Amino acid sequence: MRVSTVLLAITLCAAAPAMAQLKAAHFPADAKWVMHVDLKALNEAPMGQFLRQALDEEARRRLGALKASSGIDAEKDIDSLVVCGKGATQAGGLMYAYGRFDVQKLTAIAGGAKQFQNKALGERSLLSWSDKGKRTHLCFIDPTLIVMSQDEQLVQEAVGLIDGRAKGLSSGSSLARLLSHKPGRFVALQANNLAELAGANPQMQLFKQAEAAQLEIGQMAGANGLACSLALKAPNAETAQQLNQAAMGLQALALLQASQNPDAAELAQSVKVSQQETFVTVDLTLPETLIRKQLQARAEQRKAAQANRQAARAARPGAAAEKPERPAF
Repeated sequence: MRVSTVLLAITLCAAAPAMAQLKAAHFPADAKWVMHVDLKALNEAPMGQFLRQALDEEARRRLGALKASSGIDAEKDIDSLVVCGKGATQAGGLMYAYGRFDVQKLTAIAGGAKQFQNKALGERSLLSWSDKGKRTHLCFIDPTLIVMSQDEQLVQEAVGLIDGRAKGLSSGSSLARLLSHKPGRFVALQANNLAELAGANPQMQLFKQAEAAQLEIGQMAGANGLACSLALKAPNAETAQQLNQAAMGLQALALLQASQNPDAAELAQSVKVSQQETFVTVDLTLPETLIRKQLQARAEQRKAAQANRQAARAARPGAAAEKPERPAF
């Protein structure tokens, strides 16, 4: 297995039947953002089955190769992934993988990575390796929980939280509520102090006016599809009105550009923008038919791009002597 797949293998490989348990106290009390990807909820929902069936040939090939080389079943081995951070996303974050892990086997897999190190972290081991010029640090808490980050200090702090040597998130906090297993909810994300998190990112400037944002993605009610809801909390009603008008303006712009970008216009038709006091909510429903259409369009675009690359290679002098492209796994 190529070294570049070590991280993926570690986050997916599992062996024991134990069930991982998320606890708010595992996470930093000063976290500014938390994202919970509930794979268990996705696998239990109709959309999970649809998305598995909708995987393109390349995705199926990669998953098959991963399973053949490491015994990993990507559908069953992970219950949840939680990523959190204390500042802007560019500053890096901390990832927790909850599932069932074969620690000995995965340690051996990581041992084949570039510049691998294994050093003691109390009674545990802190593994690290280099990939594309950056080091990844990982600790197996037990066979049901892995913590990893490119910042070694964050991993060490997380181990202290999990062992109870420091105080983590309060169970009653808004960030902690995202960690619960809620049937039909696949992704939950909350970010506070948005002005700091947005930084100079032009795509985040709209959010700088809000104090906090919460995104939820889950099973659509009444039909198979996705229901997405983004809630923005403004510091006052005036700012909330400005956010509401900005969101409605973006929706109107997408609809006006239907001839140039029909896909965006079709999505915009499903958007509902509302305001209640200092909160602005943007709801979007994506029926299975629309998702299938979008996936098909993306697949055709990838095939066309691949055909263009192959044509360009064939047109170069000496192309007949070139080796075929190596599979990307």
